[in-house]
Amino acid sequence: MRFIKNIIVDKIVESAINAGHKPAELPPNENERLEDLERLKLIEKNIEKDKRFSSFPKLAAALTGCSQSSIHIIDNDTQHCKVSFGKDIASEILTKEAPRKLAICSHVLNNNSKPLMIEDVSIDERTKHAFSLAPFFPKFYAGSPIISKTGFILGTFCVFDDKPKKLEHSKLDGLRMLADQFINVYESTINDLDSDEVTTNKDEKIVGEYYSSATILFSDFVGFTKKTEELQPGELIEILDSFFSGFDKIMDRFSIRKVKTIGDAYMAVGGILDLNSNHAERTVLAAKEMINFVKGLNYQQQALGNEPWKIRIGIHTGPIIAGETSSQFDIWGDSVNIAARLESSGSEMEVHCSKETKANLPKSYTLFERKDVELKGKGSQNTFIIK
Repeated sequence: MRFIKNIIVDKIVESAINAGHKPAELPPNENERLEDLERLKLIEKNIEKDKRFSSFPKLAAALTGCSQSSIHIIDNDTQHCKVSFGKDIASEILTKEAPRKLAICSHVLNNNSKPLMIEDVSIDERTKHAFSLAPFFPKFYAGSPIISKTGFILGTFCVFDDKPKKLEHSKLDGLRMLADQFINVYESTINDLDSDEVTTNKDEKIVGEYYSSATILFSDFVGFTKKTEELQPGELIEILDSFFSGFDKIMDRFSIRKVKTIGDAYMAVGGILDLNSNHAERTVLAAKEMINFVKGLNYQQQALGNEPWKIRIGIHTGPIIAGETSSQFDIWGDSVNIAARLESSGSEMEVHCSKETKANLPKSYTLFERKDVELKGKGSQNTFIIK
């Protein structure tokens, strides 16, 4: 029976490809991803009747206003529907297993760890040819990656609807949070997990955890090299200590985690101490408080006849890995690099943020768009100054 099914599936895939369908490319870390999937045994485990997981799709459908929702796990050639809501019996049987080469969710594996939304599956270049072979399939799709603690995308938490539509950012972010919650609950329930430790060299180990959304803050002082030439070492250290001690208190007040200081640079991250979805706003508020704090200390410096200090701040919201080395807490990932580039391309005494951070801020904020800002190694991007 399995042999016959495979023949039918192969014929369907061949027909779609002949019609112009292009399967999603394999992610660059595919082998490691499959190893992590094997480690977690998500394909083998039956979670459909487990109350800890069965309510997730219904909640996602209610949150997004969509008629259907599913949790899909993707192995080397098949998309497995582990639990769903809103499907009729025929659809549930037909979509229990689907060829990966035709699965919309396979495109999420290559979407930079971000949710994917396709407003109309019947006309989107990635899906229209496969849709033509199954016109009963819902026209709207949105899927958020299910990402393990070690940072690999195992599948998607997705929603569907019969009519084309568009989800607002808050609903798409809510779907992301449900995907995170699902995998966190799952990983906490299994006993055969390997250690999360990743060895970087023979002397140091990182115990890291993946966060699908965090807000990174980078700051440094403008003209610091000149300051080192003008001030005595002891005086310079004392002033920096005053600034950094003040910054530490600001971070504590807004539940932001200090990462480290490097020379005159100060680095912090929101969304680690508190997983509340408003970490972008809290990080921005902390940044604005930092600028006010610098202004306050400048009155003292000017009274002493010293030039005022000026700071630049860059903020970006995105996925990171955070954890402890044998010596200190640290964070890693491309999001960290982007925050650093935003800082270096910003203006003094202003908060410079990415469009991802802007999308997570309340609409009441006043932002000025900067078009085609060149971020080193990241190309040209539209960024924003927060007032």
